[in-house]
Amino acid sequence: MSKLRVGVIGCGAIGQVAHIPHLNRYDEKFELVALADLHRPTLDAVGDHYHVAGRFTDWHELVSQPNVDAVVICHNGSHRDSVIGALEAGKHVFVEKPLAWNLRETKEVADAAAKSDRILQLGYHKLHDPAFAYAKEQLQQMSDVGFGRITVLHPANELGLSPHRIRRGNGVYQEGHVDTGTWAQQVSGQLAGDAGGDLAKLVDEALGTRKGNNGLRLAYGQLNGSIIHQIYTLFGFLGKPSRVVNATVWREGLSIHALIEYPNDLRVSLDWHFLQDLKDYREEYAFFGNDQRVMMQLPSPYFLNFPSPVIVQGHEGETAWEKRIIVNYEEAFANELLAFYDNVQAGRKPELCSIDDAVAHAEFIQQVIDKAEV
Repeated sequence: MSKLRVGVIGCGAIGQVAHIPHLNRYDEKFELVALADLHRPTLDAVGDHYHVAGRFTDWHELVSQPNVDAVVICHNGSHRDSVIGALEAGKHVFVEKPLAWNLRETKEVADAAAKSDRILQLGYHKLHDPAFAYAKEQLQQMSDVGFGRITVLHPANELGLSPHRIRRGNGVYQEGHVDTGTWAQQVSGQLAGDAGGDLAKLVDEALGTRKGNNGLRLAYGQLNGSIIHQIYTLFGFLGKPSRVVNATVWREGLSIHALIEYPNDLRVSLDWHFLQDLKDYREEYAFFGNDQRVMMQLPSPYFLNFPSPVIVQGHEGETAWEKRIIVNYEEAFANELLAFYDNVQAGRKPELCSIDDAVAHAEFIQQVIDKAEV
């Protein structure tokens, strides 16, 4: 099997923490030949560190290179244009979430993918955590699941990145503890990043007549940029839901609750809360039935090779029991890139992270924001 020559578009934190190191680690499968980033100092700092000669400040130039077989797309904002451009240039594509920033964009990528013979895989890394496969197997053995609960307590992103050394260019590094600022600064910064600039019109399109509500704008940004993780994991466990029963947004858009209905009288609550300064990320998927309970706990995604415990509860008559399993310490970010390599080599459409999945997730996000009350 030959090496896959890869170009990375976006040299920021997720590229430096999750993707570039693993591409280099598995150098029998991947050869990192090109980088692209709008910020030249960051591009050069990362290129120098990893000894990559091909450097571009315009991703169009990178995807036009004949020595690039595949691209890993992890720049900020919507990935609609870069994914379509890479597919049209004949490149295989691994793209970080979110694929795009609204349903129309996502469907346009799906149309482009349908016309291409290249592999397109979404960066849904939690589905590649061995704990997910184990928890799903346990869930499928439950005959009477009545209630599910997804809970995320999300501190400021800067706190999760603190164990890493992020190169920002011109000799500047981000590492260690970072002051997260005030609540007002977090709200305004996230609003600008997730619903302003080039994204503003896309958010306007999704919100329609409610586009002037900043709480909804910020909540929509979180649905696309962060809660998408919980959405694809929920779909991975249970498939596509019947409907969104209701949704509520408060704390200026940084607390979000949704109640989701499935067949057979099953409902799942989804709660996501931005809790700025407490450096203790929590993420749990819990499913409850008359005879058994299954819970999966995931660490901060930036804490690599941390365990993801699965807790199973059951009973023998009136005696209840509980077991806590640490499946292993494999890194989900590595597993998804290895799956991408195998899919490309086999010419196989991804089973877990396909464009069809992305369309279903974008439809679900639109349903949540349409139901959301502020």
